[in-house]
Amino acid sequence: MTHERVDDVPLLMHLMIEVLGLHTILDQYWPRHGNWLGLSFGQVAVTWLAHILSKCTHVMSVVQDWSSHLQYTLAHFLGQELREADLSDDRLAEVVRILSLDAVWYPVEQAVTQRLIRVYRLPSKRVRLDSTTVRIHSGNTASVLFRRGHSKDHRPDLPQFKAMLAALDPLGMLVAVDVVGGQRADDGLYVPTIARVRTTLGADGLLYVGDCKMSALETRAYLHATDNYYLVPLAQVGHLPAELDKWIAAALGGQVHLETILDTDGQTVLGTGYELLRTQQAEGPTGPVCWQERVLVVHSESFAAAARRGLHQRLSKAQAALLALTPPPGRGRRQFTEEAPLQEAVHAILTRYDVEGLLTVHLQCETQHHSIRAYCGRPARVEEYRRYVVQAQPDSTAIDRHERTLGWRVYATNTPRQDLPLDQAVQAYRDEWLIERNCSRLKGRPLSLAPVWLTREDHAIGLTRLLTLAARLLALVEYQVRRELADTQQTLAGLYPGQHTRTTNQPTTERLLLAFKHITLTTTHTGNKAERHITPLSDLQKTILSLLGFPRHLYAQLAIDSS
Repeated sequence: MTHERVDDVPLLMHLMIEVLGLHTILDQYWPRHGNWLGLSFGQVAVTWLAHILSKCTHVMSVVQDWSSHLQYTLAHFLGQELREADLSDDRLAEVVRILSLDAVWYPVEQAVTQRLIRVYRLPSKRVRLDSTTVRIHSGNTASVLFRRGHSKDHRPDLPQFKAMLAALDPLGMLVAVDVVGGQRADDGLYVPTIARVRTTLGADGLLYVGDCKMSALETRAYLHATDNYYLVPLAQVGHLPAELDKWIAAALGGQVHLETILDTDGQTVLGTGYELLRTQQAEGPTGPVCWQERVLVVHSESFAAAARRGLHQRLSKAQAALLALTPPPGRGRRQFTEEAPLQEAVHAILTRYDVEGLLTVHLQCETQHHSIRAYCGRPARVEEYRRYVVQAQPDSTAIDRHERTLGWRVYATNTPRQDLPLDQAVQAYRDEWLIERNCSRLKGRPLSLAPVWLTREDHAIGLTRLLTLAARLLALVEYQVRRELADTQQTLAGLYPGQHTRTTNQPTTERLLLAFKHITLTTTHTGNKAERHITPLSDLQKTILSLLGFPRHLYAQLAIDSS
């Protein structure tokens, strides 16, 4: 008698092989080598992806042992028996090496994206872009990819590489990923990724949404010159702070009409704002470009309240730090006897807490007398010295004036107003969490890309690309289930451990896969005869299969000769 814990593996294998034909696409762009025996490149890749999504780890060394306990199940979906070496470390390392080749990956990514859009009828009118960094625990100091730079993981001491991601609304499915050196700035990564997205989707007139690093004038000029649209918050650099002060003054002075911005429910107030037009000129891909740009000046009261809380916290910390510079005289307490060093220390504190001009700081010189007792024949005496004392008080007038400017943000777009009104533009940017969630999934559970312990650059690039395929599958399952629940007005219960009556119509793929744990295929061998029995599916599991459009006998077919 043998047992195989199949869990969610049949669901994942059916999705990749029968629905998406992922193994066929991979084999199309990397044909089988004459000396490559057993499973093809595509079959090895989809089996590894099933392990990654089922076990929440991309470690190569455990895949071979995992597959040895699922021999019958994997052979059923792959259509052939597994050899011992089919999922060895060497085979998996070859998979990521092949995926690191641009000549293989770019057409594979394009074909996969186009198939997903066609099979699932995905809307492709809005694209979001963002980048993330992945820290590396590697001793490869000669690496061109593993370099130190601005770390979003707050580990500037470690080398890293950077991944630029592009995803489709409304499900946040990745459509493009570029892996570059960790020292690269984000500004120059947007145009190459957008160019590949345009090739993949084969359409212009798309709205590209990104953070303030996408607001570089060259990026905006490229999008307008290629008949596309952009929506970005403007970075507070250059002339923008001075212009923002004028725009805020116009709003506070009643010189412009402020529109009320409502959420998608039509009731929740997100803020107020207005817009203005300005002409932009820049160098485009084929020459100078001139266009009209809408500037959206928006105020959010919740954003302002959070900024006020942060401001007062910084003021309190700065005031305490300033007073701590000049404590009362005593043993071990540093005293400033010169004004210049104390002024430098005060300036450093004001800069650190970003409260310059908001605290009134005075440096007062005091004369101190220090009594020295008689010692070694020397008479007792009193010495006189000077010390400087810091006095710091909040400047209420400056603070009130500064608080009036909090909560304002400026967006820029070239989308016509009739296509993207002010309220819809704000709502569109508020969904930026969709692309950030992909970064979270890649670097955390279930894909666990960060931290990386690899020493080879091609392995790091290939592994990142492989995991983005897994992220696409997570987004697709989630999108399909949520869409069916919305269409049928159903909810799912039983996804939350310890809360069996809790329902949801917005389940995550991770919880859906967890619902298929503890499903076992048991095989009883009697001579040359084998009888199989599989754990009966629960109502929840049957409902999930139905929502995905998968056959109800997906698991039962593994035990077709069972009673």
